[in-house]
Amino acid sequence: MKVSLGSSVVAADIQRIVCHLQPRDLLAGQRILLTGCTGFFGKWILATIAHLNLGGACIDVTAISRSPRAFLSEYPEYSDPGWITWLQHDVQSPLDFIQARHFDLVLHAATDTLAGAQADPLRIFDTILNGARHVLDLALRTGVRRVLFTGTGAQYGPLEFGRPVSEDNPSSCASHLVSSAYAEAKRAQETLAVIYGQRYGLDVILARCFAFSGPGIALDAHFAIGNFVRDALWKDELLLQSSGRAVRSYLHGADLAGWLLTLLARGAAANAYNVGSDKGLTIAELAYKVVDRIAPGKSVRILGVDDAAQARSYYVPDIEKARALGLDDWTSLDQSIDCMARWIRENP
Repeated sequence: MKVSLGSSVVAADIQRIVCHLQPRDLLAGQRILLTGCTGFFGKWILATIAHLNLGGACIDVTAISRSPRAFLSEYPEYSDPGWITWLQHDVQSPLDFIQARHFDLVLHAATDTLAGAQADPLRIFDTILNGARHVLDLALRTGVRRVLFTGTGAQYGPLEFGRPVSEDNPSSCASHLVSSAYAEAKRAQETLAVIYGQRYGLDVILARCFAFSGPGIALDAHFAIGNFVRDALWKDELLLQSSGRAVRSYLHGADLAGWLLTLLARGAAANAYNVGSDKGLTIAELAYKVVDRIAPGKSVRILGVDDAAQARSYYVPDIEKARALGLDDWTSLDQSIDCMARWIRENP
């Protein structure tokens, strides 16, 4: 199932979001180096740039992927569109082979967030930091002005229940726990980036990304909303292995792409921005919402029990800083769930 303009659902989403922010003028004629272009983030970004270029934005993209051939076999529309060049490479290795090219902007989104990729904490830590260092070195060599790094809301560690976290919150993940490898590496990535910015005059923008929804979310991984949509479509009932009391919020994929491209163009240097929705709900409420939108009357069964000794998980950002740039969660969660169902039915 494609997250591209070949999907009527995705195309309509992007058309609706672009009307909110008009990023074409911000990025017109720019040469962008994009990493992580074959994941959820990258697919929405590529589809959004494709839409902008159809409108005459003339954005040039160089896309780095470990396996562009595999991606292009599924997305042949990106094989030779005239505005994208593919380079096969793993950002864990130096990007010294890129010599003659010149870029204006870099959007670095290359990190696998699926649970299986984090089974080896040392590997994920090295992947994030080595990738960041190689991208920064490339930026200096090729005349890049601005680099946007995608981080994670997990960098804040456990959040105070009921209070969306702002970018100036001093809380952080527990550095002495192996389970913090992913989040702690993202924190270190930010420090490395601002060191480069101070020393070499490079504008670095830091996006701390929370939870997302919409076409392209895995239906068989650790993403609750993807599993719920799958079960609502094809199973007899929705099962929650947890108590369902954890609180999350969800930003739609089209909104996400518009946010990241806007932050790349307009975000303040050496600043962090939360990327997500501030409209939280419990996982149990999410399950019932998905059923109401997709399969009214289907049952929801909660198997988990509350642990009174354990704090309730809360993962919701404060997004007032992003709103100051004109950004917002334009797509409601109801709309996003509907889009996911339509997209799946479009490609059964």
